[in-house]
Amino acid sequence: MKIDLIPSQGNFYKVNMHCHTNISDGKRSPEEIKEFYKSAGYSAICYTDHEILIGHKELCDDDFIALHGYEVAIKKDLSGHTAYHMPVYHFNFIAKSQDNMKMPKYFVNNPSFPGASKSWSEKYAQYDETIETTRYDKEWINEYLKAVSDGGFLVNYNHPEWSLQNATDYIGLENIHSVEIANGGCLAMNDNTSVHFNQMLRAGKKVVPTGGDDNHNAGGSLRCWTVIKAPRLTYEDLIAGYENGDCYASEGPEIKALWYEDGKIKAETSPAARIYLRSEGRYAPTKTGSDLITYAEFEYSPAKMGRFFRIEVRDAAGFRAWSNAYYVDDLESRIASEEKR
Repeated sequence: MKIDLIPSQGNFYKVNMHCHTNISDGKRSPEEIKEFYKSAGYSAICYTDHEILIGHKELCDDDFIALHGYEVAIKKDLSGHTAYHMPVYHFNFIAKSQDNMKMPKYFVNNPSFPGASKSWSEKYAQYDETIETTRYDKEWINEYLKAVSDGGFLVNYNHPEWSLQNATDYIGLENIHSVEIANGGCLAMNDNTSVHFNQMLRAGKKVVPTGGDDNHNAGGSLRCWTVIKAPRLTYEDLIAGYENGDCYASEGPEIKALWYEDGKIKAETSPAARIYLRSEGRYAPTKTGSDLITYAEFEYSPAKMGRFFRIEVRDAAGFRAWSNAYYVDDLESRIASEEKR
């Protein structure tokens, strides 16, 4: 009996899920970003300029999809600059529909519009409702995120390590779809973001891992990405793959296949120095070899794993890839269904 964890059908698409252009504080235009990333083998960009939602449907073609969203910052001190020490929530709100161009809640008097985003907002902002301020308060943020989610957006929690946040900041947040486990612009501080991913999973949050460059200039590009498995390269199919968790985050390695078969969790990858199985607890077997490996299998043991498990891959240079988390109860149900056939 074989049960795919990453769907066997479809194609893998390389996506930068966090991108800034000269619409906010980036250095390059949306068109320049498209050509740069497309020439590097990317199939899609999620344009997430600061504090303003701008769609780029005109950039889509048979080989490239422009997803759209926007990044918001909720500061501990609205009167101050984020600088070096201020904790701040950063979220990417990613439109589930290509036709969704309205921000559910718009901070019209935001004192922190970065770069050109204020002028773009004054001309092009579309929104359902304005808010007078933001609050660095989980109760307020949960109300805000619910409105955003109800408005047709998937919420990505950006770079918690760079944002100087910990479990007391994010445990208890609702309507978080994914967490940015790899951020090219924050690599100097990003080594512990997988810890935040684990903390969220252990707290019962079924979040998906994502990667993105958070690129503002050419120097912060082509470092981290999300790979989405989808049947076709369309806006709708990419979003569906991302929403379903048919994706993984990477700094370099590939996860080519992941499945359950005959009491084992099995993975095929690009050449790797180590392939790990991570779980809710301390069950964390590792596969390695005298040379690089491209296949690993691990005992499937719910008693050892706890509620969930996932795969990590590390290549010879130390770069990593992280699979989505898979839940034992879900897999047990799928196994039971297959056995009844």
